Amino acid sequence: MISADPIVEELMAPGGVFEVVSKGSIRVFKNSPKSMGSIFDQARKFGETEFLVSGDIRLSFDDIFGYADGLSLWLTKEITNIKGKTIAICMKNQPEWMIAFIAIINAGGIAVLINSRGKGETMLRAVNDTNCVYVIGDKARLDALFKEGYKGKYLSADNFPEKSNQFKAAQTESDDIACMFFTSGTTGVAKAAVITHGAFISGVMNTQMAMAVVLKKMALSYGIDVESLKSQMPQSGSLLIFPLFHTSGCSAVFMTALINGGKLVIMDKWNPDKALSLIEKEKISNFGGVPTMYWDLLRSPVFKKFDLSSLVSVSCGGQALPINLLNEIHKSFPKAFIGAGYGMTETCGAISQAVGDVYLANPSAAGQILPMFDVQITSENGNKLPIGEVGEIWVKGATLMQGYFNRPKETLASMSGDWFKTGDVGKIDNQGYLYIVDRRTDMVISGGENIYCAEIEQVLGRQKNVLAICAYGIPHERLGEALVVRLYVKNGLLEKDILNFAKKNLAKYKIPEQIIIQNKPFELNAMGKIEKNKVREIHIMQLKKKQKQNDVS
Repeated sequence: MISADPIVEELMAPGGVFEVVSKGSIRVFKNSPKSMGSIFDQARKFGETEFLVSGDIRLSFDDIFGYADGLSLWLTKEITNIKGKTIAICMKNQPEWMIAFIAIINAGGIAVLINSRGKGETMLRAVNDTNCVYVIGDKARLDALFKEGYKGKYLSADNFPEKSNQFKAAQTESDDIACMFFTSGTTGVAKAAVITHGAFISGVMNTQMAMAVVLKKMALSYGIDVESLKSQMPQSGSLLIFPLFHTSGCSAVFMTALINGGKLVIMDKWNPDKALSLIEKEKISNFGGVPTMYWDLLRSPVFKKFDLSSLVSVSCGGQALPINLLNEIHKSFPKAFIGAGYGMTETCGAISQAVGDVYLANPSAAGQILPMFDVQITSENGNKLPIGEVGEIWVKGATLMQGYFNRPKETLASMSGDWFKTGDVGKIDNQGYLYIVDRRTDMVISGGENIYCAEIEQVLGRQKNVLAICAYGIPHERLGEALVVRLYVKNGLLEKDILNFAKKNLAKYKIPEQIIIQNKPFELNAMGKIEKNKVREIHIMQLKKKQKQNDVS
């Protein structure tokens, strides 16, 4: 554990609000609730306070829990012995998604969070792979499933039962399974990460503790106590852009707003001009997005027409902020705290983060390791490496998944005792900052030299007018692999400009063998990440096709 912050130590100390004890080799919160039902019950106290805005729909906390209890009651009657059974949620971001999530878990079921932006075939595979006994979906997703041959039981979001106050939540324990998130699948087939009640709650409490630290520091700067500060603050408002089927949308945004009495404003489809309008209209205080979204906002022709002064927190998820983008964000939102972090589906949230001055002092890092986690850098033979050396990132903590559902080999391969092997390559400095160098599976070995694609992308991304960049390797007869860099640019940036910049800023062996400029954005997954495996596959297919044509001629 790396923690030198006296406020954090005070919160985690015996008798502290977030007192920590050891459970084997893992640290846990002593007073952590045993089930998600307890977390939901804490949020019920906000009653008639507005919670959710979706288009013309505005719902209070009472509304959400009333509908959730009605659905829980219906599910327990519809599904015999529902406890421990898997039920898929397959719909876009909308109020019914959150209602279904609360209802399934309160009924004792397991919420399986399907990537609703995938094709029907992919969604059906996910439903079948997790043995779902029911699907709760919107019309578009249900139609896609039916088209692929789904014949199981389902409930449409258009036909939810009425509110109820007659439901009593099922008894569940910390080790019971609460939900399953699917990995992003950017480097292969998506797998279902099994998350227990205890792991999910630990993730929620990690977020609560991080917020408590920020509030304490703010109160100290104003010379008042925390409760006085909170009483003077307006209700926080968050723009929900990340998909709810991902841990960023579900845990970091949805659950954080729920337990803290915040307001959520849903955007089911990204539109920068609409986002700017909603920030002004709904007085949004928290905005989290990926780099492409920030570029869209800042370059919107109507950007300066809106009052965005309500924003106090802007953060980046999914990938690192290029330095040129960070500078533009800082200039455009001078009063907002800027933050970033690093986490995975398998860790149910962030394991490192930094906000404000701590982030700006070291923006190339993925934040500082959070106090409830142990992180070590490991060599290829499994030995712990010293501070500053590069290796695979291993993490240990109470939020870790139970494993990949029905994939014992993959689960075993991903673990070493209590340690989860992230597959990411990085390093740690003596201040506890974590640096992500690359995905282990995203390293190019060219002429015997290891080239980390993330480093190439970060360096070349500093070139002015580069909007998005994707580095990858392709087979090469002499080198083994050749480094390719594909870029989406503006203002007539040419290949020679990129090459000259690379020569000035990269070691000779890291200079790309091929630079490709494209005039349209990359295809992104649901989290706004470039689907690099698809880009690479298409490139290799084109090479093979060209070679075949040459052979014929």
